[in-house]
Amino acid sequence: MAQASQAAAPAEQRPYFEIANLELPIILDGLPKNLRVLDVGCGSGVHGAELARIHAHRVTGVDLSVPSIHRASARLSAAHVADVTRPQDYPFPGGFDVIVFSDLLEHMTDPDAVLAAHLKLLKPGGSVLISLPNVAIWNVRLSLLFGNFRYSETGTLDRTHLRFFTRGTFHELLANAGLREQRTRITPGLIRPLVPIIKRFYGKPNATGDSSSIMESAPYRFYCQWLYPVERFLCSLWPGLLAFQFVSLCRKQDA
Repeated sequence: MAQASQAAAPAEQRPYFEIANLELPIILDGLPKNLRVLDVGCGSGVHGAELARIHAHRVTGVDLSVPSIHRASARLSAAHVADVTRPQDYPFPGGFDVIVFSDLLEHMTDPDAVLAAHLKLLKPGGSVLISLPNVAIWNVRLSLLFGNFRYSETGTLDRTHLRFFTRGTFHELLANAGLREQRTRITPGLIRPLVPIIKRFYGKPNATGDSSSIMESAPYRFYCQWLYPVERFLCSLWPGLLAFQFVSLCRKQDA
């Protein structure tokens, strides 16, 4: 996620690495192929590209970051520089089958309003896919136990996060928006808190664009194939403490 007019600092001023949310394509399993998808705050398009590759969806991305949209335009069906707090100004019509908010709403001063405004672009019977970080994850709790609350360049306490969610308040956000959860998954949070250290090892992306260097590395591919399934199973035993993100596929309650 690279976009947000309400975020604390422009994303293009910060080191940016692509790390795919592996749960997003999985939670859409069972839906028809070739759906029209809107990726809100698409960043460089890494998530939308996976939805297109795995499910053949036609993904339109919106983001305020010009460099991110430049890269996303090569990956998605369409990509537009736009303010996600004003979806009424988008240069395309509504009628989307799926609207995706992947790690966007925590960057908004009023996530409820942003979510509600986008529901007007949803086709009747369409789905909303939301991913949010879990502020009650173990490492944040441990830090608070010792009286520490420090923002970082990435992760749960990313310095551009304006709102924080627990498992309970995530469900409240969905209920207040009139959404009914159909499927819920988590991304595991045992290894994920180490990512800021990993990013320092890989260094700052350069002008030629090595933001995908982590995802393309052999250690990351090994992790996805062998460690991720085990980590996810363990974290599912106590998601309120061990989940890094909550991921939910929803529909309007009146749908």
